[in-house]
Amino acid sequence: MAMKQRSPGILLGLGAILFCLGLRGWGWLEGAELSVYDRLIKGRVGDAGGESPVVLISIGEEEFQTYGYPIPDAVLAQALDTLGAAGVSAIGIDLYRDGPASSSADDLAGWAALDRSISGNRRIILSELLPSVEEPGTPPPDFATREQIGFNNLLMDSGRVVRRGYLFAWDELGEAHQSLSLRLALLHLSREGVGLGPAPENSDWLRIGEATVPPLETGFGAYSELDAGGYQFALDFARGDEAFRVVPFSEIVEKKFDRGDLDGHIVLLGTDSPSVKDDFNSPPSAGQIVKGYRLHAQITDQLIRMAETGISPRADWNDWAEMSWVVLWGLAGLALSGLIATLGWAVPSFLAGLAGLAGIAYLLFSTGSPFSANGVWIPTVAPSLAWLSAGGLMLGDRARREARSQRQLMQMFRQYNTRSVADQLWKQRDDFMEGGRPKPQRVTITALLSDLKGYTAASEKMEPDALMAWIDSYMNAMTRVIEDHGGHVDDFIGDGIKANFGVPIPSETEAEVSRDACQAVRCAMAMGETLAELNDEWREHGWPTGRQRIGLYTGTAVVGSIGNEERLKYTSVGDTINTAARLESIGGVLDFDKEENLQRIFIGEPTRRAVGERFQLASEGAHAVKGKAEKLEIYRVLGERSDDAEEDDK
Repeated sequence: MAMKQRSPGILLGLGAILFCLGLRGWGWLEGAELSVYDRLIKGRVGDAGGESPVVLISIGEEEFQTYGYPIPDAVLAQALDTLGAAGVSAIGIDLYRDGPASSSADDLAGWAALDRSISGNRRIILSELLPSVEEPGTPPPDFATREQIGFNNLLMDSGRVVRRGYLFAWDELGEAHQSLSLRLALLHLSREGVGLGPAPENSDWLRIGEATVPPLETGFGAYSELDAGGYQFALDFARGDEAFRVVPFSEIVEKKFDRGDLDGHIVLLGTDSPSVKDDFNSPPSAGQIVKGYRLHAQITDQLIRMAETGISPRADWNDWAEMSWVVLWGLAGLALSGLIATLGWAVPSFLAGLAGLAGIAYLLFSTGSPFSANGVWIPTVAPSLAWLSAGGLMLGDRARREARSQRQLMQMFRQYNTRSVADQLWKQRDDFMEGGRPKPQRVTITALLSDLKGYTAASEKMEPDALMAWIDSYMNAMTRVIEDHGGHVDDFIGDGIKANFGVPIPSETEAEVSRDACQAVRCAMAMGETLAELNDEWREHGWPTGRQRIGLYTGTAVVGSIGNEERLKYTSVGDTINTAARLESIGGVLDFDKEENLQRIFIGEPTRRAVGERFQLASEGAHAVKGKAEKLEIYRVLGERSDDAEEDDK
């Protein structure tokens, strides 16, 4: 039954999981996932520690104003000669030189000087720009050998954000080109005998030093359709900007630098000038402009670190593992929404789940796993969305069901009980409710059955509207009395009232059962006092007066709800109720018609024991009643002992 009631929420949750998988597959979550990825990358900046082996030679606006724009070939040649003499391991030039600036004698002489400098130093790497859809490309100078050329194309995502680096790229003729960063890294590592070769675990993969570098595929991480052309790997940006020393280009030309600062280092020439549009973004830059040569420095640095430490680039899970991860969190959200005790725990529980998911993602990203010593990038947004949407829809359905159950519960009890009782029942609904309705229970109660003597005769003589007003005033007054004494009105039958004491919150101890019985007796006496007041009002209206019979009996009964979802009734059944009814209606030698009293209250032996000495009682002896094999001991209630009443109320 419970599963059947939950099935709409479960189906909605499963649909949400499938929808999240669809959003992921369609690439609609890629931007959000990349934003999380950038935050994770930013949190790991500086992990590499120490100073980078790459030194930046910065060409700024001052250099352009001093030497001219672009930097003349003769000046560049002079700087390269100076750097070559400083003992650097490699020189990278992130500037384009495809021919002399003009046919003037000075420009031709400068071009010849540049030719001599580059041809005489095999550790100089020039840049070429491979053609693409956006760019026609820029070739290297004719005098450079193939080994002295590296392409400086950068892989950009939306917003010109660089998150990946190149090792190789292939042109339209199928010829392989090495990247500028790879050329520089290999030159630096060659001094230690470290080179590039096939990985032992897969001959199609490359290995630099002791680190295997698998190529990125189209579905890497949260990318939906990554352009995986060439040989790409994920950048870690583990060096902060402060790890790269920067030397102004003018200090190289004028030989004002400390040679020891460059000895054994890679130097990379590039421009920081705002007038040169070589602007990019990166995960750590938080939207600030990053010049291209600084990104090449990051890539070169990472390649050297990988070769020296044997740590591969950050990896990812395969598609099946990532989809399973999303489904797992969606199912976990469904499970949580069904397990939390109250809806008030929903927000903190789901926030805690999100924190746990973020913690797992950060841990795997940061410290690695069996898949990669340098960490694993797993989806975060898609499982978070599955967790919240699946669980949220399940909770929404649960809230709808609970709201309906609460309405039914309040409708069932608030009419005849105080709001505090109804609210307390709702708080204890897990013990009290089952399948959206009060579950049957066997409890000990004191049942009260009353009858208005004179109703039948009056109903035959009074006009319908007057009759209904007369009986309605009686029922309303008696209901208020019963409510005030903690009773629950079970039913109205003509002029009769059925009420229970000890429900709907069950009484479990002997003291609680005794309290219920005392309250029932006090209620019965108060009903007589109220009837006397009603008789005075009825006389003023010219209506008939009435007398009252009440039967009380304490014992076990089964309580629960009957009816359908639209109309439920909470009632009690069992021998206790039948016996209370027999006490109310007993005739014979105890016929109420033979009395002149306004009210008669009869109780049974169990009720007498429960109330103890708190009331003045008179034994009416044992009498046979319908449906009982044994005679029933009957006691008449005469009143309450004032001293005991005061003690009982304390």
